Amino acid sequence: MGRRGPKPVDMGLLNMWEVEWYKAFHVLRDGAPLVGAQSMRALTASRKHITPKMVRSWVTHLEEMSEDEYAKVNELTCEQILKDRRTEPRQNSMASMSDPVNEADSLRRREWARAQKEEEIAELKRYLNPQRIFAEAERRTIWAALCRARTAPALKQVCEQWANLPDVRRWGLVCFPQHVLVNAPEFLRMKHKKSRFPTSDSATFDESRLEYLARGMAGVMTGVSPMTGIQLLRTMKHTEGGPLWKKEPGGRGYCNCWRCGLKRSRPAHRWSAEAWWNGIELFMAIAKERKKR
Repeated sequence: MGRRGPKPVDMGLLNMWEVEWYKAFHVLRDGAPLVGAQSMRALTASRKHITPKMVRSWVTHLEEMSEDEYAKVNELTCEQILKDRRTEPRQNSMASMSDPVNEADSLRRREWARAQKEEEIAELKRYLNPQRIFAEAERRTIWAALCRARTAPALKQVCEQWANLPDVRRWGLVCFPQHVLVNAPEFLRMKHKKSRFPTSDSATFDESRLEYLARGMAGVMTGVSPMTGIQLLRTMKHTEGGPLWKKEPGGRGYCNCWRCGLKRSRPAHRWSAEAWWNGIELFMAIAKERKKR
């Protein structure tokens, strides 16, 4: 006979749903999944000789470039990087699809190129004017409406707008506004806790508001109340003895939650940011050379 009473909450599952909702809300509000992660490469990399004038010319060139041309230049760029590293070319990703064998492959290649091109244009524009990109009127309006919604009809309207954002559809995140609607009573109820739900529109409080909603929805997805999810994640211990503490064979331990993992990845992120700038510079040099021909 098993133990009576409520079962303990699966903190690993709660942690997983927290990061998924955190990213979904960030994509809604900012057009990027995480603050300080890959979406911020253009702001954190070492730029040295790369000037705003150079970046503006890159943006113009990318906007004028067709999907087929983008895919071809990307392929040549990858080949050059592999050659510089003295390794054999690997057959992976869309970069090697220079000769699509059928119409479906061709359409998939163009869709990939379009999405990649849009992402790089957005990153470069974010570098040129970060405040303008992060204050995009449409998505900020939807995010603010989601935070203000106090009735089911208002919530339904804002979730429909959220689901129709192009990048939300492209990244397969439409399920998140749908989950909010399915769990509308719980979502609305946790915002009625005015003593806990941040109402200020300042940047600091808005981030806390996003975190509050992400944790609450993580609770819902894990089968507990939003307030239970918020409380468990807010007070979770990240040191030895914590629910997600892991020990390596050598005896070294670490917290396996997504927040601690993000902190540990910062050095690698700095490297990837510089690599991204190096890659885009090589890409544009190859594109410019092809345009001269």
